[in-house]
Amino acid sequence: MDLISELPDELLSRIISLLPLKDMLRSSLLSRRWRHVWTTARAFDFGGAAVLNTDVFISRIDRCLEHLSASPYCMTIPYIFFPGIQDSEAADRWIRFAAAHNVARLEFGFGVGDRTPLPLSLFELCRGLTSLDISGYEIPAVLSISPAFPSLRSLSLSDVIIADPQTLFAQCPVIERLTVELPDDADPLPASAFRSCPLLSTLSLADCTVSHEPPSAGPPAFPSLRALKLDNVGVADSMSLLNSCPVIAELTIKDPPEVFTFLGPRHTISTLRIFCRSVLHLSLPFPSVRTLVLFDVQVASPPALLQSLQGLEFLSLERVEIEPGADSGIQVWAPRMRRLMVQDSEKLGTVVVANTPRLCRLFYWGDFRYLRVFERAAPKLEEAFLHSTVDDPFGGNYHLWKNLMQPLSHVRLLSVNWWFICEFMQGCPVGSEQLIFDKLKEFHWWPVKSAVDQFEQFTRRLSPRVVSSLLDFLKCCPNVQHLCIVVCSAITFASRCFSRLVSLI
Repeated sequence: MDLISELPDELLSRIISLLPLKDMLRSSLLSRRWRHVWTTARAFDFGGAAVLNTDVFISRIDRCLEHLSASPYCMTIPYIFFPGIQDSEAADRWIRFAAAHNVARLEFGFGVGDRTPLPLSLFELCRGLTSLDISGYEIPAVLSISPAFPSLRSLSLSDVIIADPQTLFAQCPVIERLTVELPDDADPLPASAFRSCPLLSTLSLADCTVSHEPPSAGPPAFPSLRALKLDNVGVADSMSLLNSCPVIAELTIKDPPEVFTFLGPRHTISTLRIFCRSVLHLSLPFPSVRTLVLFDVQVASPPALLQSLQGLEFLSLERVEIEPGADSGIQVWAPRMRRLMVQDSEKLGTVVVANTPRLCRLFYWGDFRYLRVFERAAPKLEEAFLHSTVDDPFGGNYHLWKNLMQPLSHVRLLSVNWWFICEFMQGCPVGSEQLIFDKLKEFHWWPVKSAVDQFEQFTRRLSPRVVSSLLDFLKCCPNVQHLCIVVCSAITFASRCFSRLVSLI
């Protein structure tokens, strides 16, 4: 007998649960020991049984469920995924099987064609569910005195039609995580529909509209909500919505409407992520914001942006530009900032790191002619990731290279790409004018200009002169211990670890 077959049943059950359905069934042919192992699996994904013929598809799943029902080893199944179908009777059989085997996590995938109403047996029998995902179905109005899902903690609804949202959410009194994505023809979601979910802590809404709720409608609709994500969501009154979330800490907004008030000075939001093509206006002080992520955003006034966010600890700017007619450039004066990321944001203007006494990590991806760091602006900086998207940004001028790098020469980790050594080897002086990185412990160099460069191109570019320049630079790093050379991609790299390299040259 092989070593795997000698493993305990519990461990074999966990291993078999990781296999696709087809391989799981094939394992029963290995030996007598494996004949019933697949029936003890803790998870079944029946999406792998899909074929073009729907009747054959359903028949295959039904036969598999019959074997599981007849097996004395299959009593409880923690997780099942059923594919979407338009056969209500088959869906009802599958739901009853899940209920009989105490399924905790149940997923119904996208259906094909018109949306099929979910069988009412789901609401009548599956009281033990803790997680439910439904895609591409129509959820009928549910009339029930007692909650249908008294233990449900997570609910995900994607491309569904909800006949009565208020009644549906009332069936989930202890829900904590809710995701709702509606089709284009869906009716607006009333904010009052969530009042029956007082424990809701994470809410994600996509492709829908939230209707206005009068201020006197009662207690806050989201008393426990900590994280809110809105993706292409129309909001009748954004301030009213945010005011109904008194303890919200994390707000993510994608493609907001043109008129959207992100937050007010009294809000408790500490993490704000904005992904959109609209113009961002922030002028009031927001002392609670610690993390700000902007992607594909136009900023109306970059100086006013940072002045209103003096408590920032992490700032990420990707594909950010200024509004036409506004002053270009941004000076980072942030006494609490610990991480700064700037990527593909040359249209924002020059990013000047002016006063960041707590900054410990700097990431810049773009044209280095738009980056400037003041002397002693980041005394605690430990890691710098500098990747140029243009060849020879300083035209081989060593002094321009030195002006950029001198305020960063005390870092512990430095990650750079091709431009760094090229600029260093052109006009690098000898003697006291050389910049010394005396605290550098780890150096990462990406000789490839882009991720599509092939290894052959890398070896041709790595001329003896370039290698000599690399070694000359390492002589300026007397305490470096780790060298990492990335030759093809972020995954394929060559690494060499050594102590006090200078003594070996």
